Order: sequence, then structure tokens, then C-alpha cells
Amino acid sequence: MSSITLATIFGGRTLSIPVENSSIAFEDSGPTTQTSSGKIFYCLPGIGDFRHTYRFLAPKLIAAGHRVICQDLRGVGDSGTKFSGYSIEECSRDISAVLDHLEINEPVVVVGNSLSAAASITFAAKNPNRVEKIITLGGFFRDMPNDPYFRPLTPLLFNHFWGQPVWLSAFKGFFGKPPADVEQYCAAVKAKMLSNCDHAGIIGAMIRATKEPAWALVPEIKSPVLLIMGSKDPDFKDPVAENEFVAKSITERAGVKVTQKIVDGVGHYPQAEAPNDVYDAIISFISS
Repeated sequence: MSSITLATIFGGRTLSIPVENSSIAFEDSGPTTQTSSGKIFYCLPGIGDFRHTYRFLAPKLIAAGHRVICQDLRGVGDSGTKFSGYSIEECSRDISAVLDHLEINEPVVVVGNSLSAAASITFAAKNPNRVEKIITLGGFFRDMPNDPYFRPLTPLLFNHFWGQPVWLSAFKGFFGKPPADVEQYCAAVKAKMLSNCDHAGIIGAMIRATKEPAWALVPEIKSPVLLIMGSKDPDFKDPVAENEFVAKSITERAGVKVTQKIVDGVGHYPQAEAPNDVYDAIISFISS
């Protein structure tokens, strides 16, 4: 186990359930009298990140009377690393596993950062009765033009030998306005990766995972969508243009209401870089 860890988001214990031949870790703020009339937010981090990316946003949602579930993706964070696959479809199925375990039948608000945007819309398209609204942060919905050139390099970049420093160097560069605790956070990511050499290879597998099947499911979406994007997100050549393209495509292909929010000066992790701006956008969205 790593010697550098992050405190749980809600101050309780990390929960874990068996899925396939491995396990999925998550935290649940739990139902209370205060949250009985609120929404249920189901939050997913991006590639190589932890559920703790919502450490600033989740408490705000709870204080507003909502229940929040934050899950580690399969193969990342405190989740197990012995899954047979790490595709978008497989990641989306883990949402159902957790909701079934918690016996949650009412529709949830699915929140996905980065790659998890594709997992979120996949889940929503295949389980329309379980999703009330969709929120994405720096979301990838489709394959990017550089993917065919970069994917063949990932087995070399993300391996047991130098995958950890390669990923950590890239991860730090994705922030536009790094939070005050970014060094401690990155130290925990490093420690977790060093504690299990499988993590680097799994990050490579997720980067290689095509998002086109998720993009093809857009017409099946039945829920309103909020697209939050940082204006300085380095993962996109033009973040604002990408957000507008996705919004127009979802509107035309799914016929659902799409709301956009550009957070000025922020990079790939708006939920950690500008939690107040993201919170305000979310509250406005769920109230509309």
C-alpha cells in the first residue's frame, strides 16, 4: 500500500464492491433527512485521476441538500486492477453495478470528467430511466484527430518502467489554475501508481479506448445535458469550439436541451480548479 494517501471526501470509509474479477471503489455521502428532497449526483473522474477530484465540489453539493456518490474508475485509485477490459462501455457498466448495490432506483445526475463524459453518455443512452441529467467537465465524446498517431505510442509510454513519471508529468500540465493542494494531490497519485505497476498500463489502455461507440449513441440520449469546459483546456486545440460542436451535435441528434458553460482560464479539471464556478453552473442547470 502507498504511504501517501488522500483523506476520504466525506470523512467516512471507502466502500468497495466486487465487479467481474476485480472491484470498484466509491464513496457515498448517503441519504439523510436533508438530502431526501435533493438530487443524487454520481461523479466519475477522468483517466488516471481519483474520485478525489471532486473533493471541493462534492461538499458544496451536499451542503445544498444533495446526495453525492464519487467512484474511482476501474483500474484506477482504490478500484481493483484485474479487469479484463477498460473500454468506455465496460466503464459505463460499473455505474449500474454501484447503483444496484446501493439499491438506488430513482434517476441520478451523472457527472463525468474527461473520458468519463463518454462513459456517462453511454450509460445514459443505455439506461435512460436511470438518468435525470448529464453533466460533463472537459469531456471527451469522440475520437480526436491525433488519436490514430498517439495510440500506437501508448504501450511504450505507459509501461511498468516509466509510465508513472510520464503520466504524472502530463497530468500536472492539464491544469490551467492548479488548486492549492496540487502538489500533495500529485504525490498521492504518484504513490498509488508506485504501489501497483498495473496502473500505468491501464492508463494506456484507457487512452487507446475508442470513444466512437459512445458518440454513436448520442441519438439515444433522453436527458438534458450541461457541458462545462475550461477555456484553457490543453486537451483540445480549441476548447470553446469543441464544446460548441458537441452541443450542436447533441441538440441536433438527440433533440435534448444542451447548456454550455465556459470557465475562463481553467484547464482540464474545472471541478478542482474552479469549484465555485462549476457549482453555480450546476445549481442553475438542475433548477431549470
